[in-house]
Amino acid sequence: MYKRDLIRNFIYRIRLKYFFLFVVLSAINFKNWSQNIDYFSESSDTIVVITLNSLKEYRGLLIDENEKIITLDIANNEKVFYKSEIKHIKYISRDEIKKTKEFGNTNPIFTKYCYLPSAYITSEKNVSTNSHYFVTSNSKVGVNENFEFSLGNIFLVNVISSLTYSQNFRNYFKGAISVIGSFNLISPVDFKNRCGYGLIPRITFGNEYKNTTIGVITYQFPEIGSIPRTFVYGGYLGSQKKIAEKFTIAGETMGITTDGFQYLLITNLILNFRRNIRENWSAGITLLSTNSIDFTTAINSNTASIIPIPYIGIQRDF
Repeated sequence: MYKRDLIRNFIYRIRLKYFFLFVVLSAINFKNWSQNIDYFSESSDTIVVITLNSLKEYRGLLIDENEKIITLDIANNEKVFYKSEIKHIKYISRDEIKKTKEFGNTNPIFTKYCYLPSAYITSEKNVSTNSHYFVTSNSKVGVNENFEFSLGNIFLVNVISSLTYSQNFRNYFKGAISVIGSFNLISPVDFKNRCGYGLIPRITFGNEYKNTTIGVITYQFPEIGSIPRTFVYGGYLGSQKKIAEKFTIAGETMGITTDGFQYLLITNLILNFRRNIRENWSAGITLLSTNSIDFTTAINSNTASIIPIPYIGIQRDF
């Protein structure tokens, strides 16, 4: 009887030890399990935007990632990407989603409207090329956060360059000034009359998604054929807004005068389409209005007060 009690007590103590061991291990496993649940829950709330080397974009929920691959949930389908095929990866966390008001990508033309610039400049070490009607070109290089240099041409014979200084005064408020110079390569006149120069100071309110600019234009045109050197001045108002992930609307109105009575009003309205991460196209209309009878007659024999011209433009970043 005594031995039986000893054996029963021994078995009871062993069971009690294993019970406490089981409780401790269960608590540890539950903690690890709950941490894993939180990790996967947080991961599934992370949106990933992938840009492949072919410039195709994919968006999905993050499932898994290691040094070689990244796995996303795209429309309830699991898709694996090799990182060697990826050009750029952007992560959008749950907190960032709450802070994001509109879009994932900035407006691709936030530095300009149609022809005229905003106070924003090209990002440092980036190169952006613009073309209008495929007969003009202008390449802008971001030197640093304050300076931008551009070089372009019109019909290949008129070389135009500019140096821009931009300064951020406060949130959503920037100022800039551009010094512009041009030179006609084939004009038979002397060197001085083949040169043009001017200034474009401006102030921009807004951000990279939507902004409005008020600017002033002063420019000394070079002598072109039978047209003598002409000094023009005026002002412009430009505005733009991103209305969808790939579309932006923009418009600008510029009024210039020469000698006090020849007045030209130019209004441009465009829709910009973001084709991919590097390239975007613009299409719209340009409206010309002037009180100069000679100018109107030269373009339209009917001497219409408003002359519409289709607008075509393309921009590419490098």
